[in-house]
Amino acid sequence: MLQIIFRITALCLLVARPVMAQQEDPSSLLPEIDPQDIEIRGDFEVRFQGLARQPILGFSPRPAVFRVDPARMPFLETDDEIVSAIPISDLEPALKPQKQFLVFSERSSIYVKGGFGRFFSPEFIFAGEMPLRPGETLIISLDHLSSAGNRDFSSFRDLNSEVQWSLQKGRNRYDVGLYGLNAFNYSPIPTDTTELALPGAVNLSDLRMDPQRLTVQAYGAEVQWQRFVTPWRGWRVNAGAHHFNNDSPLRTGEKGSASENRYDIRALRFWEGGAVEQVFGIMLRAAGSVYDTGLAGDQYWLTNSMSARYDHLFGNGHKLEARLRLYQLYDPVNSFDMYLYPDIRYRYGGMRRFHGSFRIQGYVKEPDLKELYQGNRFFLQNGKELEHERGLNIALHGGIRLTRQFLVYTGLDYWQFYNSGYYDTLDRLQSPYYSYLYTDDALRVEWYQGMALALPFWSSKLSLETGLNYSSIESDDVETGVIPYTPRWQGTMRAHMKPLSMLHFSVWFDYTGKRKTSRTEETLDGFFQLAAEANLRLHDNLGIYFKALNMLNQDYEVWQNYLEQPLQFFGGVTLHW
Repeated sequence: MLQIIFRITALCLLVARPVMAQQEDPSSLLPEIDPQDIEIRGDFEVRFQGLARQPILGFSPRPAVFRVDPARMPFLETDDEIVSAIPISDLEPALKPQKQFLVFSERSSIYVKGGFGRFFSPEFIFAGEMPLRPGETLIISLDHLSSAGNRDFSSFRDLNSEVQWSLQKGRNRYDVGLYGLNAFNYSPIPTDTTELALPGAVNLSDLRMDPQRLTVQAYGAEVQWQRFVTPWRGWRVNAGAHHFNNDSPLRTGEKGSASENRYDIRALRFWEGGAVEQVFGIMLRAAGSVYDTGLAGDQYWLTNSMSARYDHLFGNGHKLEARLRLYQLYDPVNSFDMYLYPDIRYRYGGMRRFHGSFRIQGYVKEPDLKELYQGNRFFLQNGKELEHERGLNIALHGGIRLTRQFLVYTGLDYWQFYNSGYYDTLDRLQSPYYSYLYTDDALRVEWYQGMALALPFWSSKLSLETGLNYSSIESDDVETGVIPYTPRWQGTMRAHMKPLSMLHFSVWFDYTGKRKTSRTEETLDGFFQLAAEANLRLHDNLGIYFKALNMLNQDYEVWQNYLEQPLQFFGGVTLHW
C-alpha cells in the first residue's frame, strides 16, 4: 500500500513540476510562449504559390525599380524552391546571402499603401491578418500597379491577390491558400509580318509597328495538413492545383493563347534520431502539367520523386544536411528518364566572427509556362516543347564579422548545366518577340563579394549593404559562345535609415553591365539604376510616402528593342493598424 501511495505521489509531482517551474520565477525575462505560436519550418516546407508580390517588369522577379515594401509580410521559401525558381538568364545580381534591408519592422494587423505616379501610374497594396478565434487566422493580401507609360509599348498592369486561412488545433495545423493574378502589357506587332519570314530580310526599325495587348491570368489553390508530435517528429502533406493562361497576338488582327493546368502533391514524414539535433525524413512527390502553347496542341510533363533526408548538428556549430533524391521525369522531348541526385551541405558557424558553408547538389527544374512569361513579358512560346532542366552546382561561401555591426562575405559558385534554358529572340530572326530555347551543355562560374554594415544613427540605426558580382556563362550551342542577355558584371548598394521614430528612408543603387545578344555584332549597353523612398508617419495610423525611380533618367533596355520607363515620381498615403 505504501508503495502505491509513493508511486502516485511521485507521478503527481512529475506532472506538476513544469507548471510550478513557470510560477516559481516571476522575475524571469523570458516571454511566455503559447505552443500555437510556434511554427516549425523544415527543409521540405512548401510555400503557397501566392503571387502577391511586386510586379515583374522586364528581366527579374525582383526588379531593382520595384522593391518589396519593408512592412509587407514576407514569404518564406526553401533553398530548393529558390534554386528551382531562378532561370540562368535572370539578370538580378546574385549577391549571397540574399540581399535584404535590415528593416525596423513593426507588428500590425492591417497595412495599406496607396499612391499615384508619373505617367498615370496608380499603385495599391493591402496586407491584413485577422484572427478569427483562438488558433484560427485569415490573411488577405492585394497589390496593384499599372501605368499608361510614356511610349507605345510601355504601358502595363499587374494585379495580384491572395487569401490564406490557417487553423491550429492541438497537434494539427490546417492551411488553405487561394491566389489570383491578372496582368497585361503592350507589345509591338509588325503591320506586315510577311517581311519577317526571311532571316535578316528587314530591320525592325524599318517596320511600322502596331501595339497589341498581351494578357495573362493565373489562379490556383493549395491545401496543407501538418501534425507535429514533437518539433522533430511529424507529418506534412500538401496538394495544389494551378491554372495559367496567356493571350498573345501572333499576327495583326488575330490572337493565340497558351494555357497550362498544373498539379503538385507532396507527403513528408520526419523523425528524430538517437543523437541530439539529428533528424531523418522521407518525402514522396508527384507533379505534372497539361499545357498548350497555342500552336502544337496539348502536351504534358511529369515529375515523380522520392527523397531521403538527414540533418545533424554536432560539435560547436557544425551542421550537416544531406538529401538523396530519385527522379522519374517525362517531357515531350526527353521521354522517360530517371536520375539520382545528391544534395549535401555543410555549414560552420561555431566561431563568433567566422561562418562558412560548402554545398554540392544535383538539381532538377521543372518547366512552367507561368514562370517563363513572368521572366520575360515579351515571351512567345512559339510551339517549342517544354523540357526539364538539370544541372550540378558546387558552392563555397564564407564570411567574417569584423565587429558586431560589420560583416563581409564572399563566395564562388560553379554550375554545370546538362540541359538548361535561356531567352532569345524568336527563331533568332528580326522579331520583336522572345522564345525560350534549350542548350544541352552550358557552364557558369560566378564570384561574388559584399558587405553589410549597421551603425548607430541618431536615436536609431543606419543599415548599408553593398556587393559586386562577376558571372561567366558559356555554351557552344550559341553563336557567340555566351548565353545571351547575361551581364558579366553587376553591382548593388542598399541603404536604409530611420533617423527619427516617424521617418524611414531607403535608397538603392544597381549596376548592370554590358550584355551579349545571340548575334556576334550586337551588344546591349550597361546601365545604372538609382531609386529612393521616404516614409513619414504623421500619426500612429496614418503616414505618407514619396518614391523616385530611375532617378538618373537613363534610356536603357533590359530586353532588346524595348526601352524601359524614364524618371518616375510616386506619392501617396500609408495606413497602419
